[in-house]
Amino acid sequence: MTSANKLSTAMTSPRMQAIIDFSTMFSKACASHETPAGLVEYLLPEISTTSWLLITSNSLIRATESTTLTMVLERAIPHGVAIALDVAWKPNSWGLEPGSKPTPEVLRRFLPLAQEATLIHCTAEEADGFFSSHDPLAIHSSLSQRPGVAITGMDGSVRWCIGGRMGTMDTQMHNDQESFFSALIESFAEQPGLLGNAGEGPGTDAVADSDGLTDALLSAASK
Repeated sequence: MTSANKLSTAMTSPRMQAIIDFSTMFSKACASHETPAGLVEYLLPEISTTSWLLITSNSLIRATESTTLTMVLERAIPHGVAIALDVAWKPNSWGLEPGSKPTPEVLRRFLPLAQEATLIHCTAEEADGFFSSHDPLAIHSSLSQRPGVAITGMDGSVRWCIGGRMGTMDTQMHNDQESFFSALIESFAEQPGLLGNAGEGPGTDAVADSDGLTDALLSAASK
């Protein structure tokens, strides 16, 4: 089953949630569970009911959270849960000076997560630091899942490579990067076809509707 078909099937289920934020769920689960195995068993029933799992690079800081995340992904992805990766780089959370770029160790932990993503969001600065490029097509092409990529600028610009389409637009969005990405995921949860052939591998020719994709990006930027 293709990624788009999995998402479409998922959204027809009456118990399906569109998006789950992994770090929020993990923090709640820690109140009653301590080991990665216990956390996974607690988290999986709810995560398995979502179409999208939202993750940031900060989920990789603590060993317990990182291990739990790895175990969750191993069991959730085969069941059609799509990964939305918001880089959301916060160097101070890693014990680094403000403005620092990710270290080799951070990148070592980050790359396997990026390889599993269906959709990635980052700023231009984060793109350079984590992917050595701020070209969304180059980032898309460098990862095995061929994810959709949206790069936002502090000036409200958005550059993307999603659903077999590429483009750039200027929007009224200023600094509210998190809300933009959450709204964009919601659009894709409601309209999986906007992802085109994301995650389906070579040999596919599904291309997203251009107007629909533009509308989704503009709507997300206006949130």
